[in-house]
Amino acid sequence: MGASCISMVRMVTVGKHFPKKRESIAELKALENAYLDGMREILSEVAAKRHHEMCDMRSDNPHVRKVSEESHHAINSFYNSLNETQSNLYGRIEETINIERALEEKEIFVIGFLEGYRFIKELQRSGGGLTLV
Repeated sequence: MGASCISMVRMVTVGKHFPKKRESIAELKALENAYLDGMREILSEVAAKRHHEMCDMRSDNPHVRKVSEESHHAINSFYNSLNETQSNLYGRIEETINIERALEEKEIFVIGFLEGYRFIKELQRSGGGLTLV
């Protein structure tokens, strides 16, 4: 497997270096798709890194904190009422559920990050919104 290089340059700049005599709709579409795939890959990595940085953050929302404390208390009470076999089984169940939730949460975060980027780019194209440097 060879190494690949992804360049984050503006599509207009890429188009300037694309030989004019070879331009066809199919070639331009392939070039645009490669560019978009590269952007998606880079933004996904940025989002995953940001998600990892935020994992240990606790919510400042008092409602979230209250519900979190109540759920921890209920889970601990339930866990303490189990015998050894039941607590081992519950531990395995809880571990797999936590892994599943973490993976889903990360995926949702990355998708939201990409959708936010697309939204900002559409605002820029339409003449509104912020200009990103």
